[in-house]
Amino acid sequence: MSFTRKTLKVLALIYFVLGIASLVIAGVGIANGSLDSTYGSNAMLAAAVLVIKGLVDLAAGVAGIKGANKPSQVGGAFKLGIVAAVATLAQAVLTLPAFGGDAINFGAFVIVVYDLFFVQQAHDVKAENKDRL
Repeated sequence: MSFTRKTLKVLALIYFVLGIASLVIAGVGIANGSLDSTYGSNAMLAAAVLVIKGLVDLAAGVAGIKGANKPSQVGGAFKLGIVAAVATLAQAVLTLPAFGGDAINFGAFVIVVYDLFFVQQAHDVKAENKDRL
């Protein structure tokens, strides 16, 4: 297994953990009503984005692991990585004070960089696979 494929697999495992964490945060936020205090009128939208982000991260993690093991199937990881980056941007925008958040979520902007690195690694695995054939 090449270094690029190993890197993609590690990133995919991290995605898997991020997806579970996002779903747990959304579940706890909905159950406690803490999203209402943070997002105000946008609480339901924030909950929906957190749940969607969690599901996309889980799917990207699974697709990334599959793609790392079998490079011919890495296309799904590439596409889901792009969707995850868009969902992370939506999550970051929801935290802006103009949209009801109480602070700027710099962590979400850092995760966008991670999302794009994942996409880049999936692209490299795809290119590596073309070179092998």
